[in-house]
Amino acid sequence: MRRGLAIGMIIVGIALMVISYFGLAAPWGADSVANSDPRLQFAPLLFVLGVMMAFGSALVYEMLPDKSGPK
Repeated sequence: MRRGLAIGMIIVGIALMVISYFGLAAPWGADSVANSDPRLQFAPLLFVLGVMMAFGSALVYEMLPDKSGPK
């Protein structure tokens, strides 16, 4: 269970990073600096949350007990 939860957190974190950066924060085809504002004001915050989630998956993996018990 802990492996699946950690992998799920990594996948969601990376997806959040990619979507928030390429889809919301860095508009493609901006012809000038004036048109390069992010589509969403808090897109950088979503990117940071994605990074925290991906790195936090290691904490989840280490903190949850293993079903087989200590070795």
